[in-house]
Amino acid sequence: MNNISNVYQQGQPMPPPNYAKAITPEIAEKRRFKGVINYMSAGLLGYSMILYGSIVGFLVIQMIMCMVTSHSSEEYNAKISQLDETMTESAGSMIVGVILGCIFLMLFFIKKLPVKEIIAPHRKMTAKKLVMLICVLMGCQFVFSITESIIESLLNLAGFTAEAAIESSKAGSTTISMMIYAGYIGPLAEELTYRGYTMHSLQKGGGKIFAIIVSSILFGVMHANITQSLFAMGVGIVFAYTAIEYGIIWSLVLHIANNFLFGDCIVFLEKHMPETAATILDYTIFIGFFVAAVAIVIYKRKTIARYIKANRTPAKYYNWTFSSVPLIIFIGLNILLAVMTISKLK
Repeated sequence: MNNISNVYQQGQPMPPPNYAKAITPEIAEKRRFKGVINYMSAGLLGYSMILYGSIVGFLVIQMIMCMVTSHSSEEYNAKISQLDETMTESAGSMIVGVILGCIFLMLFFIKKLPVKEIIAPHRKMTAKKLVMLICVLMGCQFVFSITESIIESLLNLAGFTAEAAIESSKAGSTTISMMIYAGYIGPLAEELTYRGYTMHSLQKGGGKIFAIIVSSILFGVMHANITQSLFAMGVGIVFAYTAIEYGIIWSLVLHIANNFLFGDCIVFLEKHMPETAATILDYTIFIGFFVAAVAIVIYKRKTIARYIKANRTPAKYYNWTFSSVPLIIFIGLNILLAVMTISKLK
């Protein structure tokens, strides 16, 4: 007879058939956490697919219309060329995409994260704190201008360039629809997605610092632009900290200020100024904010250190997060799109 039957014959209780090995607390914790991350990542991936699908769908419909209404190949080519310019300047498909994407997220998270939980206010915001956050936010602009130059130089050494991506990130809005999207609808959708559903899910799984860092990485990756993504990660940390401590309404205020006031408005102003004056204004604003940001970080260094120490998360949570299959797909897709913006140096 086998060993289990022998033990049973000796008077000891026989284990039930098909019994499973006991699950350790570590395994149970990992399963719970991975469940949260996989669900969040699936929602984020679904949102992205809807957004990209709307853009591609709009393009396909327009191409079919060009084909149907053209009477010659020359006319078709001319319309396609005009369509390419229209797609670059118009934000209609992106507006539709983010609206449909946000509706999807609301339905996807309707039981796990209702909207009222996401938009609930937290600590009270003061004018002093808001000014400090704006200074740190805008201080990232100067760092970004340096890092993009370094990245472009390294790419040039390898025979490539990201000039098109750099120009796209600095161009500002050229149409009313693009201004509405970049200044208001885009920030609202991104805050709801990355500081709302994504960050809240991450916080429930791994705590504040973990949620701030990972949501900022994903926010940067989402931009699918080799230079702009680094800047988005930096400002994403400011947005995430603001949302997690003061509420998503305040991170939305900062996001709109960054995109509309310090983005479109300054670009519009500089376009109507002599080139030298515009350059001086640009560097005066961003160097001034950078100096203020450094001063604030130094002044608040002990507070920042205590905050990190009190809210840090074990490294294992990061390992578990970035091994999530839907998250890997999301990151891989956006990296692919970012690589496609790089071209050979002529």
